[in-house]
Amino acid sequence: MAIPSHAVIVTAAGSSDRFNENRELGVKKEYLALDEHTVLYRSVRPFLGIPNCRAIIVTHPEGMEDQCAVALEDLLEQNLVPIILAKGGKNRQESVLNGLELLSTLSLSIEYVAIHDGARPYVSEELIITTLATATVFGGAVPALPATDAIKTIDEHGRIVGHGDRKQTVGVQTPQIFRYPEILEAHRRAAGTTNTYIDDTEIFTDYNQRVGICEGERTNIKITYLSDIPDAENQIERYLSDLEEGRRQARIHEAFGQALSQAKPGRMG
Repeated sequence: MAIPSHAVIVTAAGSSDRFNENRELGVKKEYLALDEHTVLYRSVRPFLGIPNCRAIIVTHPEGMEDQCAVALEDLLEQNLVPIILAKGGKNRQESVLNGLELLSTLSLSIEYVAIHDGARPYVSEELIITTLATATVFGGAVPALPATDAIKTIDEHGRIVGHGDRKQTVGVQTPQIFRYPEILEAHRRAAGTTNTYIDDTEIFTDYNQRVGICEGERTNIKITYLSDIPDAENQIERYLSDLEEGRRQARIHEAFGQALSQAKPGRMG
C-alpha cells in the first residue's frame, strides 16, 4: 500500500514546568541536546524519512521563534520537506489548532495529519509508518503500550476511590495520526466549548470519530524531568549564558542602528 500524503505538527510550545520545577529560570527541554543533537531536532528528523510528507509545522512559545530555529539545527536548510515555524497557544490544544489552521491556508493536498510531541526524541520511522497505516483503517490512530502498574482513581484529597482494570487500560504515545480535515473540524468544534482535553484522541473521539491503537515502543519516551537528560544542568548554564550574550549583542546592534538613523550628515565645504 502506498503511504498516503500527510503533514506533521510537532508541538514544542509548552513551558517545560516539570522540567524546570526546581529552578527559578530554566530553558525549554526541547532545546537541549542528547548525544550531540537537540531533543527537538531528534523529534522532527524521523518524519523527513517518510514518503509523501508534504510539510512539517513546529510550534514554539511567543517570542522564541529564533531559539526554536536554532534548536532545529540544519533541518530548516534541507529542501526535501518545508518546515514552518508557528506560534503556539496558551496550552497544547490551542497550539495544535494553530498548526491545523495554518495547514488549511497552504496549497497542500494532504489526507492525514500526524501530531507529535517535540519532547519525544526517540520516535522511529517504523513507528510512524505503523501508526499511519493504522489510521488508514480507523480514521485515527495512536501507538499504545499496556499498563504495567496498578491503576487507581483518586479524589481531590489524594485518596483512592476506585480501582481500574489494567487489562482495559493502555498508555498512549505520539505521533497521533488523524484524517484531515476531520481532525481540523473536531478541533474547531472543541475550541467552542469549555472542555479541557488531554490529547487529540480525546477530541477526535468526542466528535464521533474512531481511533485505533497500534503497538507503541518502550524506547519512545517523553523527556519530562531534568534527570531525563544526563548533563542537563551544565547545558542549562551554557544555554543561559549564550542566550544572555546574544541578547547583549542584539541590544548593541539596535542602539547602533538607532544612532545611525538619528545622525545628521555633516556640512560640506
